[in-house]
Amino acid sequence: MLTGTLGAIALYIAVIRLLGGITEGDSAVSLYSTWAIAHGHLACAYPPPGFRSLHLPGIAQPYTSITPFYPVVSGLLVALFRIGHATAFPSIAALGPHCANAYHAIFAWSVRSSSALTTIQVGYVSAALALGAVVLLWRASGRPLRVRHLGTLVLVALAAPVIGCLLEFYHPQDLLALALTLAGLAAALRSRWAWAGVALGLAVTTHQFALLVAVPFLVLVPRPAWWRYVGGLAGAVIAVDLPFLVATAGRATRAIVIGSGFTRSFGGTVVWELTKSGAPLFALSRVAPILVGVALVAVVRRRLGEQVYEPTTLLSLAGVLLGLRLVFEVNLWGYYFAALATLVLVVEAMRGRWRPAVVFWWLTLWMAFDPLPGGFQTNSTILDIRLREWGPTYLTIAVVLAVAVGTATRRLRWWWWLWGIGAALAFVHVPVVDVLSRHAWPTWLWQVILVPWGLALVATPLIAALRQGFDQERRREPESEVHLNSVYK
Repeated sequence: MLTGTLGAIALYIAVIRLLGGITEGDSAVSLYSTWAIAHGHLACAYPPPGFRSLHLPGIAQPYTSITPFYPVVSGLLVALFRIGHATAFPSIAALGPHCANAYHAIFAWSVRSSSALTTIQVGYVSAALALGAVVLLWRASGRPLRVRHLGTLVLVALAAPVIGCLLEFYHPQDLLALALTLAGLAAALRSRWAWAGVALGLAVTTHQFALLVAVPFLVLVPRPAWWRYVGGLAGAVIAVDLPFLVATAGRATRAIVIGSGFTRSFGGTVVWELTKSGAPLFALSRVAPILVGVALVAVVRRRLGEQVYEPTTLLSLAGVLLGLRLVFEVNLWGYYFAALATLVLVVEAMRGRWRPAVVFWWLTLWMAFDPLPGGFQTNSTILDIRLREWGPTYLTIAVVLAVAVGTATRRLRWWWWLWGIGAALAFVHVPVVDVLSRHAWPTWLWQVILVPWGLALVATPLIAALRQGFDQERRREPESEVHLNSVYK
């Protein structure tokens, strides 16, 4: 299995390099913190606001900042491999009082040292950890590792949201948070709740979407292990966040609490259309999914009892919790689906059968939010531009032909045709040489189509378990009634 895992990681890297390599887009939200940490300036990892007036190039503008753990990891790797260390880093005087000049000084240093393109290669580490965490889940589930699991690992590696974290936008923190979340789930499957708390705590300090699992699990954890889980969770969060809160005199608070996702960069989702004001929007997009997750876990825990810890059921529940982010999101980018797509594929592999609906959902993600960089990206190549223009058309035509063959052999269902027609209407242009628009359909429409579809796929084992528990309760009720009648007689 180690060979297969290394092969999947190598395939992931090869595909990204073939399509132009890691993008620099959005790298500014993590690189400044990474370099400051690598050179021992924790206070300048989160400089004061006002950077928009520094007249930095657009791609170097840190429009926001991310939570600390990924910059810590990448900063340690940059320091270990001495990336850019041949050029003197800005002194404390050059960084300015309270790091007021940090962005400008660090950017000038990065240009002199040519360290940006080398530093972003550290993102591959997050991808390797995410794929390794998938294998860790299978081993924790106690199921034998078979060939189909390697195929699933390849599908995870080639899923559009997973590739998009490095190819379309530079968001390795999402992959690292996914890896830590999966590691926390693996620890939970082994009933190692202290380690589950530590892993999920580190995931929370990497990206806030991990709260969707970490908080509801407070209801799920067995009572004897509750304090171990809480201790591990709180200890990890405090150990990572507190030094930055102290060193920056509180400037890291926004990054720790809100993170980089709550920026109205695109909008267009259902929540965005319902409300566009500050506090209600934050409550609906950030607080509501956590509360819904807590309520869901409470109901499931009461209905299933100890059965909720069965591997497929637990991972199905975790997939639904992570998918709630997409229901309440303000923005909707393709890489937001990375966690849900991974759990859908893992759960499907554990069930031992592949449904066509999962394959079609995987393909639709590629066509609706393909991660291929456009002509304006720093890593754009002629190959990915051509694939972006022609790929969806060729893929849709190939699927329609496959559906036609399936119809002739009577081995498909009617909704396969429905999907083929919908894909043709959404992605095939006449004439086909027209450049494909990334969002030809409204974002909220893709959200309405893809999010419930993905949630339904990942929730299948959970729904089956709930139905089985309900049927068992119904069968027990007549027996209890007969017993009571005999007592009264």
